[in-house]
Amino acid sequence: MRTDKKMWMLALIGSAGLLVAVSGPAMAAAPWETALQTVVNYMTGSTAHLLAVIAVAAVGVAMLAGNISVRSALSVILGIAVIFGAATIVAIFGQ
Repeated sequence: MRTDKKMWMLALIGSAGLLVAVSGPAMAAAPWETALQTVVNYMTGSTAHLLAVIAVAAVGVAMLAGNISVRSALSVILGIAVIFGAATIVAIFGQ
């Protein structure tokens, strides 16, 4: 695994841990479903939509400057699509 992929994975794991830590104290007595739903809401809510818009804009600027390949740009777009389509994807496989 390349170093930049390791850094992205570390950032993803750290972000998920931070989300759980932030939602943990408020949900200490709540069932697991409530805490997990809070994490899903953070990952697919309005804040995530704004971050996705910023990510797509940053990819566009990087492509314009010639600093990113089309393959990398498409992987960012595909990742965003999978994040926001996760509930639908799980529902398809759950049937």
